[in-house]
Amino acid sequence: MDRVTKILAEYTNAIEFSKVPAETRYEVKRRIIDSVAVAFAAYTEEPVAIARRVASRFLASEGARVMGTRYRVTPDWATFVNGLMIRYHDYNDTYLSKEPLHPSDLIAAAVATGEYVDAKGTDLITAVAIGYEASVSFCDGGTLRKRGWDHVNFLGIGSVLAAAKLLRLDVTKTQHALALYVVPHAAMRQTRVGELSMWKGAAAANASRNAVFAALLARDGFTGPHKPFEGEMGFFRQLLQGNFDLSALRSLEELKPPRRILDTYIKPYPVEYHAQTAVEAALKLREKVRLEEVEKIRIDTYEAAYTIIGPKDPEKWDPHTKETADHSIMWVTAAALVWGPIKIQHYKDVRNPAVLSLMKKMEVNLDPELDKLYPQAFPTVLTVITKSGAKYTERVDYAKGHPKNPMSDKELEEKFEELTRDVLPEERRKETLRILWKLEDYDVKDVLDALTV
Repeated sequence: MDRVTKILAEYTNAIEFSKVPAETRYEVKRRIIDSVAVAFAAYTEEPVAIARRVASRFLASEGARVMGTRYRVTPDWATFVNGLMIRYHDYNDTYLSKEPLHPSDLIAAAVATGEYVDAKGTDLITAVAIGYEASVSFCDGGTLRKRGWDHVNFLGIGSVLAAAKLLRLDVTKTQHALALYVVPHAAMRQTRVGELSMWKGAAAANASRNAVFAALLARDGFTGPHKPFEGEMGFFRQLLQGNFDLSALRSLEELKPPRRILDTYIKPYPVEYHAQTAVEAALKLREKVRLEEVEKIRIDTYEAAYTIIGPKDPEKWDPHTKETADHSIMWVTAAALVWGPIKIQHYKDVRNPAVLSLMKKMEVNLDPELDKLYPQAFPTVLTVITKSGAKYTERVDYAKGHPKNPMSDKELEEKFEELTRDVLPEERRKETLRILWKLEDYDVKDVLDALTV
């Protein structure tokens, strides 16, 4: 195998619960609480119902449960359905660097594999911390999206390591698990271009599913392609055109305790992360300007936001699906001006005339000065000019949930309560929070028991 494969495998083997810092353990529990919240907000959505129905046809006596159900399916299928639930509303945590990522997508792989092997809560915490460390570090090393590949390719690496840790794979088998994931499974960025489909919320789930499948094969001795990262036709050459900064993996190579989860951000609104500051700027302006007075709206932003959720795709100006709307900075900004804080239920009204009318008054500008601040900050400058000529401007650099503007435990529990109350009875909600805040004292199966609808 190559150097990178060895670094990742040796790190996974070396990190035990005792080496996970207290602040990392705490944030892992917060991320699991957040992931469960957004997952159950999607429990009745059509893509989730379809995936759950298909998975239920493949019951397994020694599998893992789909969250909310009593039946078991194979661990890879459980990973896919649970991952789709977590990701569907674009409401789970985020990390932005050379490549953006939703690292909590890998929690689906960790929970499914953890239940399959009867893991303890301490094992789950350790596996998730390792997965975050790897996935986030890869985002610092290079960009996939600018070369036509999807960020979930980085996510799956973290998912492999989380699954490998829970399956107790040795260094050699972990390397083969990585190879069995990295080489066969390359996801294209087409998932997020133009009019978006159900697959937008499923791409990360599929990457994690492939990761669990690879780890299960490796556990029984299946071998993968040699030099998966640094080989002649490997991951770095094919997906990154040789442009990857290996120094991004230094913390793993030096076997430092996992801390990168501390650099990730919890979302206050169910919109693509680059639009979070746009929502908060719109909320401030909404208090100053009446909609009927608006003549023109200008959004100044940075390159990543401009490219990913900005004006280049005609569909983002005229969204017909929930998936397209939450990836349109224009729609999201207009919706916040019309309704206030964005809620999941607003996506039932994507074609709202007031929102679409307001979008027609917008222009979006890529500001080189704002771009210089990214990814240390995520600035949006929103300007409204009224029919009388008055001008109002708001700027937001850090949305609620960012480490520089953190979400409190109380605010996180309020998010959990809001998103789960329609599916989970009150006693289930209380029991789930009690277990997750004290996860070290429980097993993974206790979490799934509490989450049975």
